[in-house]
Amino acid sequence: MSVVLFGILLGAVMFRYGAFGERWRTAARRAVVPALIVGGIGFAAGFFGPMVFRPDANQGPLLGIFITGPIGFLAGLAYGVIRELARKGSDEAQWRAS
Repeated sequence: MSVVLFGILLGAVMFRYGAFGERWRTAARRAVVPALIVGGIGFAAGFFGPMVFRPDANQGPLLGIFITGPIGFLAGLAYGVIRELARKGSDEAQWRAS
């Protein structure tokens, strides 16, 4: 577990201090924004939904914390990455055409 966390930390530090270049940083930022939005909506729906619809369930908010929030984040990240890959392909096609 600590090796995985160290790898994530190392990647984040390298990314932050320019090891991958400005193009990668911009693409990653544009891919993470939909992940945060969809993940936040999923978290809010899973956290507050059980409180509203089933107030007697004592573990209702855990749905948002452990299931709908992370799934929403991953779905938004997948959408953002696919969108950036499609955008990158169209940018290269426009560059070659000119």
